[in-house]
Amino acid sequence: MDARLVNLLPLLLLAAAPLASAQLDVAFYKATCPGAEQVILDVVTKRFKQDAGVAAGLLRLVFHDCFANGCDASILIDPLSNQASEKEAGPNISVRGYDVIDEIKDELEKKCPGVVSCADIVVGAARDAVKLTGGPAYEVPMGRRDSLSSNREDADGLPGPDIAVPKLIDEFSKQGFSLQEMIAMLAGGHSIGICRCFFIEADAAPIDPEYKKTISAACDGKDSGNVPMDSASPNVFDDSYFGLALAKKMPLTIDRLVGMDPQTEPVLKAFQDKPADFVPLFTKAMEKLSVLKVLTGKDGEIRKSCSEFNTPQASSDTSVIRTSSLNPDELLAGLKAKPAAKEQPAAAAAVEARKVAPGDGEVRRKKNAAKLLKNAANEAASKVEGGVVVNNGQVQTPKPTVVPTIEPPKVVPTIQQPPQVVPTLQQPPQVVPTLQQPPQVVPTIQPPNIVPPIEEAAKASAATTERPAPKLRGGQQ
Repeated sequence: MDARLVNLLPLLLLAAAPLASAQLDVAFYKATCPGAEQVILDVVTKRFKQDAGVAAGLLRLVFHDCFANGCDASILIDPLSNQASEKEAGPNISVRGYDVIDEIKDELEKKCPGVVSCADIVVGAARDAVKLTGGPAYEVPMGRRDSLSSNREDADGLPGPDIAVPKLIDEFSKQGFSLQEMIAMLAGGHSIGICRCFFIEADAAPIDPEYKKTISAACDGKDSGNVPMDSASPNVFDDSYFGLALAKKMPLTIDRLVGMDPQTEPVLKAFQDKPADFVPLFTKAMEKLSVLKVLTGKDGEIRKSCSEFNTPQASSDTSVIRTSSLNPDELLAGLKAKPAAKEQPAAAAAVEARKVAPGDGEVRRKKNAAKLLKNAANEAASKVEGGVVVNNGQVQTPKPTVVPTIEPPKVVPTIQQPPQVVPTLQQPPQVVPTLQQPPQVVPTIQPPNIVPPIEEAAKASAATTERPAPKLRGGQQ
């Protein structure tokens, strides 16, 4: 079932992408959940007052969700012990804001259960976070639905902090963004928040000497340390990114590289010279980002908890993908799924557990976060090739139990032993040559010599014949 979801669903989503985005509407919840977007704004505002850094976390969260495989909240799904998810991908190990999304979801479930999707919450929260930091106000249409799968491979390919500029341009181009839109998104996303020392490589690209001293003092070999992304105004959305990137005073390698690459440097200089062009392009880029490969209509689901599928799929196999247990035939037909009878009690119990302890999602999130941070170095370098998960140098195939089932062919050698008996059965033919030796004796006995006795009878009838002489000569020969 997983293979069918992985292979068929993306093709259908790509074909239906324009139609899906057309079904979104800025007034989508006006009748079904009035005030839904106000709830989102209220929670984000409360959390922003407690920690201004949450705005950068929410902005980065929407990018990592939408850029991987569309704005479908697949990044929010918690991994299982034997099933990975986007949340465990290397580029996502330091993503923040999950707890904010969970809090918003809890409030919305109290107000209008099963109506507002987690995908809409993610894009709405990012929009409000930008505005709270002094950024532009922009509209995002609502009506997205949540994914039925979360594939780590989709997120492992996200642009990293040290990606080459040509590769970065190519990645954004594949998603439909122009070079100017790409720079505008980088400038907006990297003008607020902090950067963990773990991701800083001061010697990977030219850097201002004095700024390097600042980074060295803050990090000093501590991967857990951090520095502001924008040293001038870390919690204010503005256009200071362009001057800092051109001056090589940014912590991430990619920001210093775009400030000196022949393709991107002119764009940064143009924005620096005419900053009024920045905000409109950023707004346009964020609106495009928020509708990437969305699920609408009867596709996907509206999750009850953003970190878990409504009907989670249990599996004994190790996999890089988590999927819902929805029947793929019903999914592709756009029908409502019918989970297996064995899974219904578990699903119901999970829902009841959430009602009793709505904060257990946060506990789960913290446990997962602790595990991810503990293995941060290995996770950041991990790669997934051909459905094989590589962790700490050990390969785990998606179907490890297949190997023992392949071992039965070892019985074949025992079955092939009878052919070993065949050579013993073929030994009688070895006796046959001994039986065939009489023909070998025949030439030595020369049966034609037996004919002469018959010829002697002829001698008796003709005693004067000269044949004895040739016989004697034959004897000499």
